[in-house]
Amino acid sequence: MKWLITGIIVYFAFTGSSLQVLILPESQRYDEAVLRQNQLAETYIDLVSLDIEVAIENLNIQLSELDSIEAVFTSRLLKNDRVNAIFPVLDKFCTTSLLKVVTLEPMNKFHNIGKKYQAHLIRLSMIGRYTDFLKFLDLIEKHEEWILIDDLILKPLERSDYARYDLTLSVLVMQEGKK
Repeated sequence: MKWLITGIIVYFAFTGSSLQVLILPESQRYDEAVLRQNQLAETYIDLVSLDIEVAIENLNIQLSELDSIEAVFTSRLLKNDRVNAIFPVLDKFCTTSLLKVVTLEPMNKFHNIGKKYQAHLIRLSMIGRYTDFLKFLDLIEKHEEWILIDDLILKPLERSDYARYDLTLSVLVMQEGKK
């Protein structure tokens, strides 16, 4: 009787462990494969039932939207061939904002943006109150041509409401020969 009970326990232990090790993982893989097959079948049905003309029309709409965005981008490029033409604008913005210009000079560096555009770097340092600096930033943002801030360093001065603002600006232009 003792051997019979031991045999039954060993049989159930062996059967249970083989179920856990051999059968359940394969069953889970099978269920995942069936799920993937059903998803692929749904995707195929979606692709077959897709109206090509509607898809082409949607692509044409997206293309026209991208063209209008590109037109806005290119309209904001620096219009003058000389990057130095932006200096009087920046000086005027500083004067209008009550900021004193310390340095305004080209860095004689540029980096390409894609195949058609370049960003030319300009160094601008000025002194003034923070509220006046915010006015300056607002003027730059509203300007019709791209003037982007690449780097900004604020250095508080002895007078607590004044600071020095060191900026690296970039203006975007069309690459030479690509107009």
